[in-house]
Amino acid sequence: MKALLCASLCLIGGFFAPYSAAGDLFPSPGSGELRIAAYNVENYTTMARVIDGKMVAEAGKPEPERNAVAKSIAEINPDIIGLMEIGTPAQFQDLRRRLHKAGLDYEDAEYLSGADPLRHLALLSRFPILERHSLGDIPLKVGSVTLHSPRGLLDVTIEPSPGHRIRVLCVHLKAKLEVADYDATALREAEAVFLRKHVRKILSRDPATRLVVMGDVNDTKNSRTLREIIGQSEWPDTLRAVPLTDRNGESWTECWEGADVYSRIDYMMVSKRLEPEIDSGQSSIARFPFWREASDHCPLVLTLRQTQTVPAESPKPQTSP
Repeated sequence: MKALLCASLCLIGGFFAPYSAAGDLFPSPGSGELRIAAYNVENYTTMARVIDGKMVAEAGKPEPERNAVAKSIAEINPDIIGLMEIGTPAQFQDLRRRLHKAGLDYEDAEYLSGADPLRHLALLSRFPILERHSLGDIPLKVGSVTLHSPRGLLDVTIEPSPGHRIRVLCVHLKAKLEVADYDATALREAEAVFLRKHVRKILSRDPATRLVVMGDVNDTKNSRTLREIIGQSEWPDTLRAVPLTDRNGESWTECWEGADVYSRIDYMMVSKRLEPEIDSGQSSIARFPFWREASDHCPLVLTLRQTQTVPAESPKPQTSP
């Protein structure tokens, strides 16, 4: 059962204004535009749930919630979307069928399983994925033990137009939940250190890489986690966390009902090479009136405008990092 407070706050905290139709908010991307989204779809998987007041040991995401997820994505109409908390490959296909019914078809996809047996990462793209460098098994030293990144690191290179490639990393770091066997915060920070090294490796090989790092980092912008991922401003491989807001200027992306806390823990980060291409007017947090019917997170939307095309020979698809 959804908490009443989350719904109530949406009614009284700035969401009373009528929300315009999808065509007004997110018109279809025009020529030279690329729309990228990131969305934690909240347990689009089979797990223990409360259904009609009773605990059910094995239940999928309820039908109305799945429909609301598909509706949210259809409203945004992204060219590329990274997804967090997707379940099995069959459940990923379930979402793709719903998107197809809503008029959205994607040419290519990436699906990644990490150490978490329930929640996975996935990506849909209207354009071919040229390179696949995703890492499902990432061992990390945390204190005296070796742990594994719960969701791994989704990493693909896409070419929306000839010679105009973009590399997209999608992440979902360890949540702020107490775990008896280890320090969850330490694991999340270890994931951030690994991600920073991965970004550095990419940009040291090619400083001109048009890089997007997006997803749920489960931490706020003043945290050690985010500072580690972004790096220092004077570094050539620093990232910029795009300051997205909703139509009312609010920046929170997730409602944690258990703590009654609204936080910005989802991010779109870009390399310096990509900053001039950001269309701030068409980039935002998509907060639809029905957002809580779909997920405890709201989707992020980043729109890019191509500034130049660098001719390059398209590489053959790769699978090794």
